[in-house]
Amino acid sequence: MAVDFQICVPQEVIKLGQVRNIPGLPVRTLDIIGEDFRSVDEVLINDIPAPEVVVLSRTRLLAQVPEALQNSAVTSVSVLSTRLIITERSIIRFRISRTPSKVRGILKLMQAFLKVLFTTPGTDIFAKKVGGGALRTIGHNFGKDQGADIVSNFIVSVDNTARQLIQVQSRNSSLPPDERLLSAKVYKAGFVKNETALVVGIEILSQTGRVARPLLEL
Repeated sequence: MAVDFQICVPQEVIKLGQVRNIPGLPVRTLDIIGEDFRSVDEVLINDIPAPEVVVLSRTRLLAQVPEALQNSAVTSVSVLSTRLIITERSIIRFRISRTPSKVRGILKLMQAFLKVLFTTPGTDIFAKKVGGGALRTIGHNFGKDQGADIVSNFIVSVDNTARQLIQVQSRNSSLPPDERLLSAKVYKAGFVKNETALVVGIEILSQTGRVARPLLEL
C-alpha cells in the first residue's frame, strides 16, 4: 500500500470553560480552565504560541501571553492537544513535523482532498485543469459584509474538488477503497466578521464508509 508524507496535521482543540488575566504578575499570564489538559501540545493566543505553559491540573493551566500581545486585547485562545484525530473538534494545521511521518487510509484521503482544494487551476504543470481554487477565493480582498459570497464560493470549490478527485482516482486501479473518495460536502460554514475569518467544516467520505471532518480556519 502506498503512503504519503504527512503535511496536514489534525489536532484536537480542547474545550475551554473560562479564561482570565491574572493580575499582579510581572509578565502577563492567562489562567485557563478547560475540559482535559492531560495531553496539551501548545496554547495559541490570538493564533500566536504562548512562550510558556504550565499545567496545574487536569482542568487548569497557566499560559504566558506572547510579548507582542502584552498590551493588546486577547480575542482568541486555543488549547491544542497532542492527540492527532479527525473530529469536529479538530483543526487542520499545514506543517511538516520535526519527525516526518507517513499517512495512509482516511488521513491520506483527507490530505489529497485538501491539496486539490487549495490548488489554483493552471498552477500544476502536470495537471493544469486540476484544482478547487479555494485559495483564489480566500485570497481576494473583501468587506466584512461579503461573508455570504465567500462561503458560497468555498462550497463551490469543495464540490469541484470532489468531482475532480473522484475522476483522477478512477484512473488509479491500485488505490485501496479507504483512500478513494465517495463524496465530500461542507457541513458547517461561517464567516467571523470581527476577525474576517472563514470557518469551514468539510465532511469527507471514503468508499469504505470512513468519515473525516476536518475543520478549517482561514
